Amino acid sequence: MILLNPGPVCTSERVRNSLLKGDICHRESEFSTILSNTRNKILQVFAPNGGYVTAIITGSGTASLEAGICSSVSEGRKILIINNGVYGERISRIASAYKIDKVELKYDWLERPDINQIEDAILQDTEIEVVSMVHHETTTGLINPIHEVGAITKKHNKTLFLDSVSGLGGEEIDLANDNVDICIGTANKCIQGLPGLSFVLLKKEEVQRLRSIPPRSLYLNVISQLDEQEQKGECPFTPSVHTFYAFEEALDELLEESVLGRINRYKKASSYLRKEFKRLGLELLLPEEFLSNTITALSLPNNMTYVHLHDSLKERGFIIYAGQGLLNKTIFRIANMGELTMNDLEAFIANLEEVIDGR
Repeated sequence: MILLNPGPVCTSERVRNSLLKGDICHRESEFSTILSNTRNKILQVFAPNGGYVTAIITGSGTASLEAGICSSVSEGRKILIINNGVYGERISRIASAYKIDKVELKYDWLERPDINQIEDAILQDTEIEVVSMVHHETTTGLINPIHEVGAITKKHNKTLFLDSVSGLGGEEIDLANDNVDICIGTANKCIQGLPGLSFVLLKKEEVQRLRSIPPRSLYLNVISQLDEQEQKGECPFTPSVHTFYAFEEALDELLEESVLGRINRYKKASSYLRKEFKRLGLELLLPEEFLSNTITALSLPNNMTYVHLHDSLKERGFIIYAGQGLLNKTIFRIANMGELTMNDLEAFIANLEEVIDGR
């Protein structure tokens, strides 16, 4: 199957074969070496100039997202949530689950947040400690203005918390220059690893602040995870050992290709797809200047349901993705992240055209 969904993605044979390295105990030095190598490579890729530390958590991107949220807001303080999609809504749901006080700025899923409104919200409520937003809102494929928001949080001495689960490795970002204090990533999207591992990147200056926050979770506490990994070379609980093999291999591939090289590959792929979508008469949900390098949301073809489109393409070897929430009956999404060749994409377009034409 050619996966055109936004994670898990198609992986290379090299990444898949790494799973065959054999069984090891997670309390032995061999695993400590893999853990250390993987953590160092995350920093090498995403924080090459230093200034950050990272903790890897066994779980999907949402596990690290939840860990980051419940570990980063002090008692009696608030989190400001910039919400313009399903994943902004997920941040809000996590905050509510932990009974963390929140201020929420909700926007239409088809628009970027208002920068002035964000600054006004910070000025009006001195209890706001953390400002959270999604980098790449995969609900629609929209890229949010992290640099502009980071400038505001730096100006007002607030923590910028960024969900970049589907951004890191595929979208342009400079953690230090964009003033990102806490960043959430995962192995199985633009890094092109396997699902089951995610991570939190922390600015070093943030670590001491997080230490002062009483733990809200045993498993999902960033500081306990970080300390165990840095001080003992272990994970506090049983990690997904074999998935680490694949994660390290995927990071090696990314280092060899370079982040810029991967971004350019994704840009080339999405540009080709969007040109072909227009040729086929399909309507993009968002203006192209708002779009990520890896996801395109499209209105369903006239007189065609998503189920018919999905099932017809699946029979031909291609997996597409539905819309979410209120968009689930009107759009479909195509992701071009992962180990995809131009031959794969050209074959998809040829099959998509045949399905639309009823052939």
